[in-house]
Amino acid sequence: MLTIRKILSWVLIVLGLCLILDAFVVKTYHYPWRTLFGSYDQSEFSVQDPASIVAKDVVLTQTEPEGLPAIPSAASLPASLPGDEKAISPSQPAYVQLGILKIPVLNVSEYVLEGTEGQLHYGVGQVVGSKGIGQKGNCVIAGHRATTFRYLNKLVSGNRIILKAEGNVYTYSVYESFTVLPEDTWVLGEVRGETYALTLITCTPYLVNSQRLIVRARLIDINGMKPEGY
Repeated sequence: MLTIRKILSWVLIVLGLCLILDAFVVKTYHYPWRTLFGSYDQSEFSVQDPASIVAKDVVLTQTEPEGLPAIPSAASLPASLPGDEKAISPSQPAYVQLGILKIPVLNVSEYVLEGTEGQLHYGVGQVVGSKGIGQKGNCVIAGHRATTFRYLNKLVSGNRIILKAEGNVYTYSVYESFTVLPEDTWVLGEVRGETYALTLITCTPYLVNSQRLIVRARLIDINGMKPEGY
């Protein structure tokens, strides 16, 4: 007859296998399979808008700030780039919704909120001090690697990033990606040679978070028109 110890051992083995299978299924479901194919729809309609944020401690408002400050000087930049080590701030009563971010190839669709602290728990955050969505300069958006930007490293040159704000649709095209240290805040400033730049930031390597992954994109389309002719 099986002893209680053997029965418990078998139960633990089965539970362990179930957990492994569950993790495999979840990862398979969320993996951006589009990155394996050369042809796919990268329009804003290929990804649905994000679901409404329902949380008792969060209120989304469409109220725009009085105006984002200019890019700070090197001396006034934060000591490190936004990262996953930021804790959620329970004291903030409301978050300002600036727009929607979509990355069709990664099946990403999230709200863009103002700020990069607790906001990253509910979407992605625009770094305060960077240029606004669609404005000239460098618009900087950060997201958690464990959630929204899990597969940001899969982006390659030519992939589209779509930002929707104030009734406008801005389409950016990825042109480079690289890693920096958390203290390399120069990536938040103006991008040489780029009039309309977009910088996405997340932690890397995955689950290690000792560096920051930077993805750069340039604006190529506003509501179906070239930026210079809009």
